[in-house]
Amino acid sequence: MRKLEHFNLLLMLIALIAVGQMTQTIYVPVIAEIATYFAEPDGAVQSVMGAYLLFYGFSQLFYGPISDHIGRRPVILVGLIIYLIATIIAIFAPSLQILIIASALQGLGVGVAGVMARTMPRDLYTGTALRYANSLLNMGILVSSLLAPMIGGVIAYFLGWHATYIFLFLLGGFVLISMWKWLPETCPPASEKRNMLSAYYLLLSNPIFDAYLLILIGGLAGVVVFESSSGILLGGVLGLNSITVSILFILPIPAAFLGAWYAGREGRTFYQLMWQAVLCCVSAAIIMWLPGWFGFMNVWSLLIPAGLFFFGAGMLFPLATTGAMEPFPYLAGAAGALVGGLQNVGSGVAAWLSAHLPQTGQFSLGMLMFAMSILILLCWLPLAYKMDKK
Repeated sequence: MRKLEHFNLLLMLIALIAVGQMTQTIYVPVIAEIATYFAEPDGAVQSVMGAYLLFYGFSQLFYGPISDHIGRRPVILVGLIIYLIATIIAIFAPSLQILIIASALQGLGVGVAGVMARTMPRDLYTGTALRYANSLLNMGILVSSLLAPMIGGVIAYFLGWHATYIFLFLLGGFVLISMWKWLPETCPPASEKRNMLSAYYLLLSNPIFDAYLLILIGGLAGVVVFESSSGILLGGVLGLNSITVSILFILPIPAAFLGAWYAGREGRTFYQLMWQAVLCCVSAAIIMWLPGWFGFMNVWSLLIPAGLFFFGAGMLFPLATTGAMEPFPYLAGAAGALVGGLQNVGSGVAAWLSAHLPQTGQFSLGMLMFAMSILILLCWLPLAYKMDKK
C-alpha cells in the first residue's frame, strides 16, 4: 500500500463519517417492523431517510463556511453533541412523526461529518495524494454502509428496532470522546475569510465545479433510491424476512468498495476512469429499468444492476470530489459544504420522490436511477470534451 501522511487522521474521519452512514441505513432491514409498531404503511417509513438526508445536506451548507472561520475541531464537536441529543429523542419517539423529526435533527448534527470528510483531506493533500486519500475515505464509508444493515438486522432481531438507535448513541458518544481527545486542527492559517454567500457565489459561478457537483448528486441519488426502495421491494413485495433483507441489502455495497479502490489505482488517467464510471452507471440504470417495463422482478433483477451502479458510483465519488475540490484550496470548507450538502439534499429529494411513487415492482426504482445516470452523462460530456481538447 502507498504510504500516506496523516493516516491516523484519516481513520478518525472514517469513524466520524461512519456515524452518519450507519444512521442512514441501519434500520432499512426493519422498515416493516417500524411501520407495524407505529401502525403506519411501509412507504411512510421512507420519510425517515428523506428527512435525515435533507437536513444532513442542508446543515453542511453552514458547517463548511463556519469551519473556515473558526476551525474544523469546534464545529465537529458541536455537531456530534446535537446528534446525540437527537438520538435520545429517536429512542423514546412515541410516533412515526416524532421519529421523523428526530431523524431530521440527527442529520442536522451529523451533517458535520459529511462536510469534514471532504474538507479536511483538502487541508492536508493535493494532486494524486488527495485522490488517494479520497479513495481511502470512500472505501471506509462504504465499509460502514456495508456493516450498518447487518448490525441493524441482527440487533433488531434479538432486541427490537429501538436497540438500533441505542447502538447509534453509543457509537456517536465514542466518536465524540475520541475527537475531543485526539483531533487536531487542520484549517489552513492562510485561509481567506470570505463570508458564506460570497464563497458560495464564487464556487457556483464556476461551471466545472457545478458539473462535478451535479455528477456527485446523480451518483449518490441513484444509490439512495435503491437503499430506500430495497427494504420495501425485498421485504414487502417479495416477502423476505428482516435477516434475509439485511444480507441481500449489503450484497451490492462491496461493488462500490471495489469502485473506490479501482479509482485510486495508479496507471489510469482521470479521464479514462471517469468515462468508465459514467458508462457503468448508465448501463446499470438501463438494466434496472428494463424488467420493470415487463412487470418482472426477483432478487437478481434488483441486485445485479444495483451492483454495477454501485461500482460506477464508487468510482465517481472520489474522482468527482477531487475534480470539484482541488481548484479551491482556500475555500475547502465552503466547497466541501456544497459538495456534501447539495449531494445529500438531492438524495433526500430522490428518496422523497421514491416514497410517493408506486412500490409494487422495480419500474419506479429503475426510472429514477435512469434519470440520475442521464444527469451524470450530460454533465460529464462537456468536461470530457474540454479534457480531450487539451
